[in-house]
Amino acid sequence: MLLLFSVVLSVGCAAYHMGNQDLFDRRVQTVSVSIVGNETWRRGYGERLTEAIVREIENRTPYKVVRECNADMILKVTIVDENKQVKFQNDWADPRELTVGIAIRAEYIDRRTNQVMQAQCIDSKEFSSIAADSSLIAEAGQSNATSSQTVMTTLAQRIVGMMEVRW
Repeated sequence: MLLLFSVVLSVGCAAYHMGNQDLFDRRVQTVSVSIVGNETWRRGYGERLTEAIVREIENRTPYKVVRECNADMILKVTIVDENKQVKFQNDWADPRELTVGIAIRAEYIDRRTNQVMQAQCIDSKEFSSIAADSSLIAEAGQSNATSSQTVMTTLAQRIVGMMEVRW
């Protein structure tokens, strides 16, 4: 009886997996990340976002980033809008707190079938729009570069989060 009970307990946990492997499609092993297109006037945003996305994919997913000819999935991202807005100003109209924002379009393409892959945050349309923003407080030592890097990191996390399969 005790032997049967121990066998049942050990088999009950056999299908449980630890880690992030079950969050992502097992049919995909490799991803190609194209250089992010930039439709704004800010130079260097595309390259910075590309680096953040590659770093996030390598850290959070079981996928390997490779060249497009060897990839199972292709990620194409375009920055479509960048803005900076004043949130708070002093009595002399000097900006004290600003918001830096970036909006993108992202699409995942299954290279084997050339179909747009559906992911958690992608609806039935071909493109999914994502936006992120960050506060910029110059008096606290922040600059446009530090705030935009915070936005890039947030966007990369959201883009990689779109790769997760639905539960």
